[in-house]
Amino acid sequence: MQTIVTSELALEPLVVAHAEAMFDVLSDARIYRYLDYPPPSSVEHLRNVYAQLEARKSPDESEIWLNWVVRPHGHPLVGYVQATVASNRSAYVAYIFASKHWGCGYAQKAMQPMLEHLATEYSVDQSLATVEVENRRSIRLLERLGFRPAGARESQGRDLTPTERLYARRITKGTGLSWEQVGWHERGSH
Repeated sequence: MQTIVTSELALEPLVVAHAEAMFDVLSDARIYRYLDYPPPSSVEHLRNVYAQLEARKSPDESEIWLNWVVRPHGHPLVGYVQATVASNRSAYVAYIFASKHWGCGYAQKAMQPMLEHLATEYSVDQSLATVEVENRRSIRLLERLGFRPAGARESQGRDLTPTERLYARRITKGTGLSWEQVGWHERGSH
């Protein structure tokens, strides 16, 4: 797993040493409005979680776990992005940023290079994200990144709550473009 560097920020592979700085970021109560879990209870708890994530794979080794903390150049950590890569070349992606950094563009500036990295380094051709229907800010971000609401076929068998929706972004082989960017509109047709 490598650090991803852009002109404005670095995505550093998450390690236990990030726990203290991330505890401060993740203690922001506002970020849990649309999440189904509470803030971490302690730095030690977060260290234990990060130690498991450092394995970079699920216990049964069926998934690759990729987690990066996001650091704007010359500034402290602002959040993280993550991907769970499956053997079928799909990845569930997610992101969390401290509320004081919402609207600064960090989420898009971190997610776009991560999605490109997943396509080139892990051959991911479909990225998926779940989002609460009321979380308009997150839905707008996903749409800017080329995600669209998943069709009934793509959503079938997914463990979604009644208030969650699945968004999908497919990559056209050899172009690096999302299917939406090249005119793909029939969700679920592949």
